[in-house]
Amino acid sequence: MYLTNLGLIFLVIFLISSLFYLINQPLLISYLISGTLFANFFSLGERDTSFLNSFANLGIIFLLFIVGLQLDLNFLKDISKKAIFIGLSQEILTIFIGLILILALGYSFEQALLISTALSFSSTAVVLKILSDKKELETLYGRLIIGFMIVQDIFALFIFFLLDLIELNFFRIDQIIISFFFLFVFFILLFLLNKIIKRFEEKITSNLEYLFIFSLSYLLGAINLGNILNIGNEISAFAAGFSLANLAFSKEIVSRFKPLRDFFIILFFIKLGMNFPLFQLNFNFLYHLFILSFFVILINPLIVMIIMYFLKFPLKVNFVVSLSSGQVSEFSFVMADIAKNKNFFNENLIHLISATGFVTIFISSYLLYFHELIFNKIKKFISFFEIKEKIDDKGKTFSYPLILLGTDRMGSIILKNLEDLKEKILIIDYNPEIVKKLKKKNYNIIYGDVSEVDFLEELNFKKTKIVISTIPDLNTNLLLSKFLKSENKEIKFISVANREKEKLELESSGCDLVFIPYSLGGEAISQKIKELFG
Repeated sequence: MYLTNLGLIFLVIFLISSLFYLINQPLLISYLISGTLFANFFSLGERDTSFLNSFANLGIIFLLFIVGLQLDLNFLKDISKKAIFIGLSQEILTIFIGLILILALGYSFEQALLISTALSFSSTAVVLKILSDKKELETLYGRLIIGFMIVQDIFALFIFFLLDLIELNFFRIDQIIISFFFLFVFFILLFLLNKIIKRFEEKITSNLEYLFIFSLSYLLGAINLGNILNIGNEISAFAAGFSLANLAFSKEIVSRFKPLRDFFIILFFIKLGMNFPLFQLNFNFLYHLFILSFFVILINPLIVMIIMYFLKFPLKVNFVVSLSSGQVSEFSFVMADIAKNKNFFNENLIHLISATGFVTIFISSYLLYFHELIFNKIKKFISFFEIKEKIDDKGKTFSYPLILLGTDRMGSIILKNLEDLKEKILIIDYNPEIVKKLKKKNYNIIYGDVSEVDFLEELNFKKTKIVISTIPDLNTNLLLSKFLKSENKEIKFISVANREKEKLELESSGCDLVFIPYSLGGEAISQKIKELFG
């Protein structure tokens, strides 16, 4: 019976996900819809439902275990302070404003607080998938998005822990103090285990099959230890992964567990989709769905835009980062599921949050995927969020022989190797932190967005010989190529490209030299190999 129903479920998933794959939508939505269709057109017995719930819970455990494994402390140190500020500010403001809005819909304070918190998380998986497909993870807005979404994920895990402690109608300080003490003991024990495991690291990795058995046993052992100390499975699974994140074999564990996570997490979203009563919709439900979806898709990004405006980020960076927050996260579903299991939510609220997830992920995916086109269409309507910086004499009066556009990563390497030409170089960057840092080192640097023609027209290119762009955006570099040649035909324009197709397009537009970073790396290594062989 189990296998028959499981086979039917995956047949439905295959058909729906095939459609979503063809229209370039996140497959996560297809799982939710598959669950809804299956629940409304097929029937499951009580034993089948229990079986599905058990498998779905494993999906959450594996998901959080992998999140912990991938949470690199070194990366956390590198996250911009501004990304951390954006993440925390967005969470606080979204929860506060959402609380007021949801209270106005007639929900109790406790329900409104939980719903607004659930809706404050954005989908890291969906957003990073889109940015990865568009080759935009290395852009300034790509790194800011990664940073503030990691902050959101950590905040979500903290909320899961609080849910383990707090009963809506019963709040005891002594129990919370004891729970925090047990959590501290739990992490200390995992830390000590980490020290022991490090000594046998080489032995464990010598057999990949044994590594998988070890990792699975460690995860389940940590969960059992968590249960003894009254710590929820979600926190235990995350802590187990995090305690192994600094080990050399952590990436191998991730690759081994991803297929398990993908299988079980599909069943988790199927279970959530089954909570959606397709034939029991009414006006009140649809009205609340519209209000919550409006809040997530428009109000939440507006909150992020206001925060970023005060941090003085360029309009385009502000817009894309804000747009990334306009959907419900996988963690929102996890939180709603935990709240339901603890009887904080009834079935109707689960249905409402699931439906909000459908709508927001579907719409937000298209908005984010076509952010360039949308930004160009609405730029004049959101211009009041633009930071108007005056071009100082460095860029307006003087004409520098060499202009470097962008000094992050590739640009910083170029700048380091041109140290002896420091006085002859003008640097233009739109990352406020980099501008501040290089000004302290007495570099000729101005803040600005070179994708804006108005900004470029204020600069002096009369005596400029070379312009180097390390900006990983094709459209911006095509614009620069055209503009620079119209200003000064003698200028040599050097540009970065992400792949061969972009390189050819830039060369045909008039770029004098186009380089692909990974290609340069490969050529340098090849040259070294030839030298070694004599």
